[in-house]
Amino acid sequence: MRILLVSPFLPDTAAPHGGGLYLGSLCEGLARHAELGLLWIRRTEDAAKVAAGPWRWQASVPYAGSGNHLGHKLRMLGLWGLRGKPLVVAKHWHPDLPALIRRARAEFAPDVAMVELAQMAQYLPHLAGVPTLFTDHEAGAPLQPVTDLGAHADRWDARSWRHYVRAHYPMATQVQALTIEDAGAIRAATGVDVRRRMPLVPVPPVPVRPGEAPPRALFLGDYDHHPNPEAARVLVRDVLPLVRRELPGAELWFAGNNQHRILDLQGIPGVKLVGLVPDLHALLSQARLMLGPLWSGGGFRMKGITSLAHGLPVVTNRLGAQGVDAPESCRAVVESPAELAAAALRWLRDPAAAAGAGAAAHAWARGSVSADAVARQQVELLREVTLRARGGSVLG
Repeated sequence: MRILLVSPFLPDTAAPHGGGLYLGSLCEGLARHAELGLLWIRRTEDAAKVAAGPWRWQASVPYAGSGNHLGHKLRMLGLWGLRGKPLVVAKHWHPDLPALIRRARAEFAPDVAMVELAQMAQYLPHLAGVPTLFTDHEAGAPLQPVTDLGAHADRWDARSWRHYVRAHYPMATQVQALTIEDAGAIRAATGVDVRRRMPLVPVPPVPVRPGEAPPRALFLGDYDHHPNPEAARVLVRDVLPLVRRELPGAELWFAGNNQHRILDLQGIPGVKLVGLVPDLHALLSQARLMLGPLWSGGGFRMKGITSLAHGLPVVTNRLGAQGVDAPESCRAVVESPAELAAAALRWLRDPAAAAGAGAAAHAWARGSVSADAVARQQVELLREVTLRARGGSVLG
């Protein structure tokens, strides 16, 4: 089977953000069962990167969503305001990508295409005739758009998202989401059948040792993604003071891309912005727990599952835990700031308890999270999608 992956970023198991890590892990598993081609959107920081890995065919276009010159702003305004594309979708439109899809169809001849993330559904019309499995990673994002352009723009964008989802998602042969909750939301919005893809993450053979770390919590994310700076400010405003009142030496580190979005938090007692740390294992080894609640967005939470896989216990809320069923021995799921602080203090105060929770996290991840297992499930679904698109019998 030949699978063409269409992605808004480079799938990479060394990626600094959860989406790239997730897709990189999935593709490593898929490569054991199929030949892979890749079309992706290149960011400025990816300029020196080559999409190394299992790709038999690949091509990319530069990301067109950033820029301050007048021509760029007018182009975005035209796509967003006049053509009705949601702002995130407009930023991921590149006029050369349809031509690359045609080239991929001619040169790679995919049996099926996997289109990842909501903003890439706009390319589904250019895959007509190819069986397609479209995966929405955040069903909540179309319902809670934030444009940074004011309330009127947000309302306009929300209407654009609703129209976009209804118009484009049914073009896929099959739609899937990453959580049961997101699948239900998409099904209600579109009327199409929606499956669920199980979470996965690489599990390192040697876990971190949270019992040997100082009383430090970590938050990890890309701060261009609205739920992350929102969560960072809530944690610093409402949770960290409660923790430091009981444990004055406790710290909360923020790691990840685009920290210019949260520079206002720098200098607050107990807070440290560490930026992008290429060695994820080394970063996680410096914390006693991941403090990862979220208050908006959808999909499953890569920061939580990645931490657990490395042997780091997690404190989060219901939304931050969405999509991952980890045991209470290694993850606390609570809601209020006081409850979040109390759950964090349980491990921040007690290195032995943190060590035990970390060991439980790593054992759970080894037994429950497998790139190869999820890849096998996806290959079976892709075979079903291909047969259905060609009018064959799934049972045949």
